Amino acid sequence: MIYGKGVLEIIPGLKILPGPESVAVHHPDNGSRALREMGGSVFLQETVNALLRTLAARDPYTGQHSTRVTEVSLAFARFLGLSADDLEALRHATYLHDIGKIGISDTILRKPGRLTPEEREIIETHPLIGEKIVEPLGLRMEEKNIILHHHERWDGGGYPNGLAREEIPFLCRLVALVDCFDALTSDRPYRSRFPFPDALAEIETQAGRQFDPHLARKFLELMTSPISKVVEQYHLPAAAVRK
Repeated sequence: MIYGKGVLEIIPGLKILPGPESVAVHHPDNGSRALREMGGSVFLQETVNALLRTLAARDPYTGQHSTRVTEVSLAFARFLGLSADDLEALRHATYLHDIGKIGISDTILRKPGRLTPEEREIIETHPLIGEKIVEPLGLRMEEKNIILHHHERWDGGGYPNGLAREEIPFLCRLVALVDCFDALTSDRPYRSRFPFPDALAEIETQAGRQFDPHLARKFLELMTSPISKVVEQYHLPAAAVRK
């Protein structure tokens, strides 16, 4: 079930009206053909940008969160020495990792308090909704996986498919970690942000539970490096991270 379609007509096609630089993708087959005819990469990035603007107009927090998660994921990927193809996949898909939240009603998405179990069940459909939204874009499998699997957990307790350990694609494990870290360090209606060192401690605690333990260790290395630029995403001097 799709909740609150709103600006986007999610199924069977997709209409995007982001403003003056309007981009329209109508049917999965036509959209994929258009991508091929226009050389793919530039058109795809413009479409990603249009979708992100649409998401930000619907929910400013999620739009800002998606931008931070993308920038930090790219920095983390460079720190790990990942390939140019991996960086491109992250650039295209991580901006859209929460695009499915467009299909969640405002009463749930903007609720000023903790969700009920029933509401949590609804919001956990957003990766599946996101998969439907990006279907016309001709994304690579690695890119689609990021949108679908960024809430899977290393211990198998995540959603939507309950994947565990190496069953979870590598880039999805990376984005899952950064996504959680950004959520921890952001103010929410039902709680204040974690202090930066406390958020790092939570990542360490969840290594081997929620997160790939190797990636968790490397992320902590990155975030505590005296030359790390990633902390600038959180408006903190590097010295504050090491306290």
